[in-house]
Amino acid sequence: MKSQANALPQLIARLALGIGFLLPVADRLGFMGAPGSGVNWGDWKHFTGYAHVIMSFLPENISNFAALIATVAEVIFGVCLILGFRIKANAFGSAVLTLLFAFSMVISEGILAPFKYPVFVFAGAALLLTCTEDPKWSIDSILKGR
Repeated sequence: MKSQANALPQLIARLALGIGFLLPVADRLGFMGAPGSGVNWGDWKHFTGYAHVIMSFLPENISNFAALIATVAEVIFGVCLILGFRIKANAFGSAVLTLLFAFSMVISEGILAPFKYPVFVFAGAALLLTCTEDPKWSIDSILKGR
């Protein structure tokens, strides 16, 4: 019974995190609108400019590379969490990525910066998913023969 009670919250957390990773990627790739049209970035150039602000303690070429790596990770984590594939590993990676983002924001913009966005909520939800047992409605459950 316990795993049944956790099935829906686990699914909602997975979907929210997964979509929460994929929508910003769509924004920075220009799929959500052009720069200045109500989106955060609208293209890669504006996104890397923001990434350089957040990672102001790094040289620009390294922050650009980190932005690319973070984007690839967000796509992987987003898709895997939505599908429920290797939930614990992808949730842990998601938590690490969002905490790195939060710490970068604190270093570059101050302690209040990560609280303007749900950065710690993402990290907390991801960490809770690392405790998931008996996942429902997922590739993991299919692979376990449930």
